[in-house]
Amino acid sequence: MRVVRGGALLSVFFALLLAQAGAGRAQTPPSESQPRPIIIKDIAVQGNRRVQEAVILGRVSVKIGTPFQPTRLAEDIRNVFALGFFDDVQLRVEDFEGGVKLVFAVVERPFVRDIIFTGNKKFDASALQEKIDLKLGSVYNPVEVNRAAEKLKEHYEGEGYFEVEVTPDVQRLPDGDVTVTFRIAEGRKITIDRIVIEGAHGLTPKQVKDAMGTQEREFFILRGTVQRQKLDEDVDRIVQLYNDHGYIQARVESSDVQVDRIKARAAIRIVVVEGPQFKVGGVDVTGTGVLPVEEIRRQILLKPGDVFSRSKLRESVKKISDVYGTIGRASADVNPSIVQDMPNLKINVTFEINEGPEVFVERINVAGNTRSEEKILRREIPMAEGDLFTTPKLARARQKLVNLNYFDTVNTTTAPGSAKDKIIVNIDVTEKPTGIFSLGGGYSSQDGIIGTLNLSQNNFLGRGWIVSLRLVGGGKVQNGTLGFTEPWLFDRPLSAGFDLFNNRRVFTDYTANSLGGDVRFGHPLGDYSRWNALYRVSQDKISGVNSSASVNLLDQEGTHLTSLIGVGLARDTRDSVFETTRGSNASIGLDFAGVGFGEQWFRTLASTSYFLPAWRDHVVGARVMGGYSLGWGRGSVPLFERFFLGGPNSIRSFKAQDVSPKDSSGTRIGGNIELVGNVEYTVPLFYGIRAAAFFDVGNVWGPDISAGEKFDITDLHYASGLGVRWVSPFGPIRVDYGVNLNPAKGEKFGNFHFSVGSAF
Repeated sequence: MRVVRGGALLSVFFALLLAQAGAGRAQTPPSESQPRPIIIKDIAVQGNRRVQEAVILGRVSVKIGTPFQPTRLAEDIRNVFALGFFDDVQLRVEDFEGGVKLVFAVVERPFVRDIIFTGNKKFDASALQEKIDLKLGSVYNPVEVNRAAEKLKEHYEGEGYFEVEVTPDVQRLPDGDVTVTFRIAEGRKITIDRIVIEGAHGLTPKQVKDAMGTQEREFFILRGTVQRQKLDEDVDRIVQLYNDHGYIQARVESSDVQVDRIKARAAIRIVVVEGPQFKVGGVDVTGTGVLPVEEIRRQILLKPGDVFSRSKLRESVKKISDVYGTIGRASADVNPSIVQDMPNLKINVTFEINEGPEVFVERINVAGNTRSEEKILRREIPMAEGDLFTTPKLARARQKLVNLNYFDTVNTTTAPGSAKDKIIVNIDVTEKPTGIFSLGGGYSSQDGIIGTLNLSQNNFLGRGWIVSLRLVGGGKVQNGTLGFTEPWLFDRPLSAGFDLFNNRRVFTDYTANSLGGDVRFGHPLGDYSRWNALYRVSQDKISGVNSSASVNLLDQEGTHLTSLIGVGLARDTRDSVFETTRGSNASIGLDFAGVGFGEQWFRTLASTSYFLPAWRDHVVGARVMGGYSLGWGRGSVPLFERFFLGGPNSIRSFKAQDVSPKDSSGTRIGGNIELVGNVEYTVPLFYGIRAAAFFDVGNVWGPDISAGEKFDITDLHYASGLGVRWVSPFGPIRVDYGVNLNPAKGEKFGNFHFSVGSAF
């Protein structure tokens, strides 16, 4: 880089100019008037190529038409140079139209024309570019280039590449700009040989290791890797572990990584200083008035004599704050004060509470909805401006917005309002694609070659409308379904929709055709419950029945009309309909056919599922479902309305509709009683993928128990298996393999299933 000379030359110029002016004043008699000031007639810039003249002159304080004052120009030169775009800044003063012209002559620094990474195999160029501050088009600065090389080295070492070498290479182009090349020799990835914990006596070294994010083994068989950031976070995790076991004076003395470059192995040595263990002494509560002290004490997880835990202290503060939040006292301040009793090794805890006033919603701000109309978000928020603010309402608002499945993220925050009893609610969302277009094909042993077209939009025109079209075509199956749903009819929480369908399926012993449509309605009952109702009319035709088929199947041949009313009641307290970790979902429904005309039968279905978090984000889910149907009047339940089980949502060792009573010819003819139980245990893996282990049990009995068919509840099918879960941008995707635990003659060992949606 060239030395900035402008300041030195200008100083000499100013010194001569001032000396001449001083000499002139000394020779002027006191009686004579002062000379006329020199006026600045013009200001110009020379030498700038990329930096606009206006940017440079914006740092100059002197203006055209003002008197020429040399003392101010030195500061102007410093201001121009401080822009950081120039290697040199000089000033020339020229005679011009009876005054002077100021010319700022600049020499621009080169710009970074290109940034190149070579030798990088583990990380692509875009990932490395994000780790450095050096950007294309920035002013070249050797210090910044070296700093970027250091950051790249830190990034590689943070990922376990301790042998990495990063060498910056700068090449000047003919026009003066530069190309910066970072030559990278990655070396080997250093894996962990062992982790040594020293100084652990009150807690075992194994307890300390289990609390760390850095592990000697990953997935039980792979060696762990050293990551600087994770290791720094482990220091906090270890201190937190000790704090939760009463060692409030514990600290990590040192954490060292010793690298064996011959074996490419690292030994991590962590030295802890535990200090004494403290227990809880007294627990006191002050400042209560609105709520009784007994109610507050029920929220406190720390009891006298317990080992002190900072996590339990924080959780107690949260539980107390939540209790006040449920009664509209969101501004309540809970301050835990702890006093150490060193002689007795006790911690005395006092919860100092300032209950504050009731808080009302002053304003609700909604941001991030680039496609969705704001009203479709606001109508899901169970509070409005002027309402009493409670924390359960805020949590419910977030849950309802997440369950819409319109957004990648939903963040709910609050801010103080214009007064102590006012609060501002902020809803910030990030939209995601809500439409699906898929065109595909496949082959199955059951249906042959099939093609599919699927068009759906869950937020049509940003108004929350649900529109779908699904077409399936093949040699044995042709299905077409068109659906529309308005979730808020007339801007009220009344959902309304319709479906039109035309389906045809060729079975081994018969062909079924179904043409019809339905109209649907639904309305919430409180926060978690909802009623639903529908009317369906359809024409179903059973044809192609072999003359040697059973009487049950021959009776079903012909055209059947169905006029059906269905009602249902559901209660859903799940925290998420897509990634459920806790809560329940129960429903009961009744369908009654024969309204005015057509087949005469009824059906009732009941289902309940429950989800419970286990440990480390493991989730246990269980479901029980049962159904019963029966003909009334002159008829029985039609073949196409009977119960069948099997497939990804019932007994997963069977294909869809494979679990069914059979007639004398071996044809599956469905039943009028079904019972299913499922248990599923899911474990998080990586990138949002979860592994699942499941157990299914159930069966279908019939087809007509009322006519004396056998019903034996001990006659059940059992299945177990493994699966993978992934919440994709288009919804939950599941892949399962179920094993038949008690296969009968002719039944398969197991089956694969690929499906979209939750299992139950």
